[in-house]
Amino acid sequence: MPELPEVTVIANSLNKKIKGLTLESIEYDWPKKFFWNGFSVKDLKGAKVTKVDRRGKVVLIETDKNITILIHLKLTGQLIYQDKKMRIAGGHPLPPLNLPVPNKTTRVTFVFNNGGPTSSVRLRSGLRGTSHLYFNDIRKFGWVRIVESGKLKVESFLEKLGPDALEISFENFSQRLASKGKVRIKKLLMDQTFVAGIGNIYSDEGLWRAKIHPARAVGSLSDSEIKALYKGLQESLKLAIEKGGSSANSFVDSGGEAGLFLTFAKAYHMTGKPCARCGTPIARKKMDGRSAHFCPACQQQFPK
Repeated sequence: MPELPEVTVIANSLNKKIKGLTLESIEYDWPKKFFWNGFSVKDLKGAKVTKVDRRGKVVLIETDKNITILIHLKLTGQLIYQDKKMRIAGGHPLPPLNLPVPNKTTRVTFVFNNGGPTSSVRLRSGLRGTSHLYFNDIRKFGWVRIVESGKLKVESFLEKLGPDALEISFENFSQRLASKGKVRIKKLLMDQTFVAGIGNIYSDEGLWRAKIHPARAVGSLSDSEIKALYKGLQESLKLAIEKGGSSANSFVDSGGEAGLFLTFAKAYHMTGKPCARCGTPIARKKMDGRSAHFCPACQQQFPK
């Protein structure tokens, strides 16, 4: 599943392309995962995109009609923008992001007016004057929600999400940890109700930077370790955004190329390779149904 950096890269790229465009229409074949919440295509027709943003792992498309479109890619989602001159794509690499669109995995098609003729636009026509944003999802885990704009209104539909991993303050992070004493720290970091946007990759990377074993109980962490963990998570997320996301088998960036972050990863997918700090081979261990990557020497489960 794309994590916070990957979704940030997608949202930033889309903001450059569709901000200012007018939504002409929407087509979808996915009613069980498309939630209108009282709105309709008519309400969105003519809406101008004012901003594309991100909340946790969710893409937010804000409009001047006080309506926001929420898109969650989940495990296998893709977002592909295409106009007459260019194409940008992000998300899961299967099917290949360079395939013609729409295709059999296309669930939603957003049609935008680029200032050309729109009176005879048909959703899959590709006529001049229009551009398209395709939401593909081969396994249909993702979803789209149409909601009233405004932070509180949007948050109400994402009420189970914790604070954003890039926005949470150290004080809030520390306070939220205080009530989770017996929980394994890696498991907690990937819990989206605790903090939104962190998954397997960046929990491993943040823990490596903080020299904390992923199986440690939260209550065993010292104040200095909590500070190091907060700093390590922030550094890992920001570096990943700078490098265009990860190049794991679940993400291709908005240019259709694998992100570069794993070139700089210190723990995730580094099994057997020497730790960048001490040279000890990185270990991999199943924990709570997921794989944890860590240095057995630097990240001791029972530190002295």
